[in-house]
Amino acid sequence: MNIRELLYTHSIIAAAEHDQLALAVRSKVCAVLLMHGKVTNLLEPQFQELSKLKPVFVHTDLVRGLSNDKEAVALLAEHVRPAGIVSTKSAMIRAAKKEGLLTVQRVFLIDTGSFHTAIRSIKENEPDAIEIMPGIAPSIIPAFREETGLPIIAAGLISTHEQVKEALKAGADAVSLSRAELWNL
Repeated sequence: MNIRELLYTHSIIAAAEHDQLALAVRSKVCAVLLMHGKVTNLLEPQFQELSKLKPVFVHTDLVRGLSNDKEAVALLAEHVRPAGIVSTKSAMIRAAKKEGLLTVQRVFLIDTGSFHTAIRSIKENEPDAIEIMPGIAPSIIPAFREETGLPIIAAGLISTHEQVKEALKAGADAVSLSRAELWNL
């Protein structure tokens, strides 16, 4: 699976809690970012069945019971088999790439320094896509596209249809959001 092709099928990604997974998978979204839960939830048959219906990315920084190391990624790749991972951690991105998983590097922008640090990290890690937070700052999207050439996912604090449209108009390939009422836009 190619992440660019995935994002072009639909520009909304569900950022879902474990208890919302079934709803998210059955919505129009192109993929689901599993934001919370426990590692044991990922091994349950229900998770396995749902992840066959739609690509699920596990946010490794937020799932309880996963450490941020290559052994955690190996466990995911071998036993959980998600489409990929989301992480702010460089080591997790690199380990997931070695395991053949798709990778989304999440970056938080608070100032110019965080922008330059994020660009350096992205160039070192070579993730498949970048999730930029907060997603309500679409003016920074073109700069990331110019510097990296990677697919851009806007995320964080997006709560209206208008904010979704603004992020996409600014050049984001997709928008990741937790508001279920916006998943079927």
